[in-house]
Parts: sequence; C-alpha cells; structure tokens
Amino acid sequence: MCDSGFYLIEFLEHLERQCYSYIVAAPITPPIQREIVRVQCWNVIEKGLEVGEFFFAHADAKWTRPRRYVVVRQHVQTRPEAPGKHGQQMLLFEEYEELGQYRYSVLITNDRDRFPADIWREYRPRANDENVIKDLKEGLGLGAFNVHSFWATEAILVTTALVCYNLLHYLDTQLLHRNQGAHQAKTLRATWFILPGQLGNSGGSYRLRIAVKPGHVRAKLLRVLNEIQRLPHQLHCNAVQPP
Repeated sequence: MCDSGFYLIEFLEHLERQCYSYIVAAPITPPIQREIVRVQCWNVIEKGLEVGEFFFAHADAKWTRPRRYVVVRQHVQTRPEAPGKHGQQMLLFEEYEELGQYRYSVLITNDRDRFPADIWREYRPRANDENVIKDLKEGLGLGAFNVHSFWATEAILVTTALVCYNLLHYLDTQLLHRNQGAHQAKTLRATWFILPGQLGNSGGSYRLRIAVKPGHVRAKLLRVLNEIQRLPHQLHCNAVQPP
C-alpha cells in the first residue's frame, strides 16, 4: 500500500512483474475525474460513504492496458471530517451539483477479485501512518535527525521509530494509561518525562530523586516505576546475528 507519490506506471509494472499485490492512491487528475463522472453504480458502505469502481488506462503509451480503480466518495454534510478531494474543487464537477457534494479518494489495484469496499478497508488503516509520522516529528523530534550520510540517517530513524516509539507506545497502553487508548508522544513527554530530578548515590546504589509534590501523582508514578522494574529484561531480536 502506497500513497499517490508512487502512482507511476514504472513502479506499478515493477510490482506486477514481481507478482506483488498492490493498492496505491491515485491523484484525482482531470482524466480520473472524467472516469468518476461516468461511474453509475455506487455501493453504500454506511450513511454518507459509498464506493464504486472503473477500469482505466492513461493516454500515455506506457499504459498498455486498463487497470482497476476503486473510488470512494463521502458526503460532506453527513461526514464533515471526511478526507479526500472536495468535488467542488474539481473542474469537471461544476456542472454536476450532486457529485460536488462529496469528497473523493481513488485507489488503483491489481486485485480483481475482492469487492471495492474490501479494497478500501484494507487501505484505510494506512491513513493513520501520517499521524504516526507527525507524532514522531512533534513528540520525538524526528525531523532533527537528518544527517549527511544516508545510512546514518537510516540507522537513527529505524532506532527511533521501531524501538523508541514502539517502547513508548507499549508503556503508554500497558502501564501509563491502561485501557484508555493511546496518547501522543508529545503529551506523554510533557506529562511523564519532563520532571525535575536528581540522580545520586545512596548506600552504594544509584537513586533517582524526582521532585513530584502532588500525592496522587507520586502514587501513580511509583506504581508505574515499580511495574517497569518488574518487566522482563530479555529482548528477542533477530535483526542481528547473536553473539
């Protein structure tokens, strides 16, 4: 599954040669708009949400055959927060008042067996990826880790994204806010991690002295620290060869 930046015939043909199944977002250009206008059958998924499909090949000689497109439209008044491109922004929709009341998203796929609604449902979770990227940038300063070396940047981003972020998400859902849903990294940082403290030595052992005055916050913090201390320390990773 890819966003519209990968809507390139060379990329799609490469996936097809490798026998990969794909779902790629398609930009709603005038040729795509003309195909949307021609869609006659819209299947209702839920109130204000409908899907249709069409087969299309661009006039470019590289597009040697039509491919399957799934188009999703969401009624603006019924679903005001719906993503997609507003029909009123499309030049070809000006004379179609009904079509102009929707927001549209289009997907291209080489899956010809499943229903359009199933194609959309599979792609839908990918929309949350942008929220994760935003959370990484705002909560963990991901945008500041770009360095001159590509592989150095890759190593830092993988460590931050795959290890630190997943660990933070685990602590959030399992210890900090159990059964309350996930919270943004910047919220966790401001609530739990930006606390005044001092690391000292007492009786030959390190002690972390945290300045937390409210009793309920102290109790909650102690509970979390005790649970973290009881977590197993053995990590299982097959990304590198074991020693």
